[in-house]
Amino acid sequence: MDRNRQLTYGLGGLGVLLGGLGVFLLSERGREIVRSVASHLEHAPEGIEQFAEATQVELDRIQQTLNQIAARLQAIS
Repeated sequence: MDRNRQLTYGLGGLGVLLGGLGVFLLSERGREIVRSVASHLEHAPEGIEQFAEATQVELDRIQQTLNQIAARLQAIS
């Protein structure tokens, strides 16, 4: 009996969750939010690419500075 009760509560909770999700998606505000998220996801690769390029430029600058420091240390010793 205890296992059946757990299953019933679990399925009941899942039903409430799916029902709430359905109501959310059927509302105008819910559809607006989904459209907004989809629009942001469409532009995500461009943003990631720009971030990767900027990160690479910064890493190159750091590498150049480290090379200069190493060259100066070699000249001193």
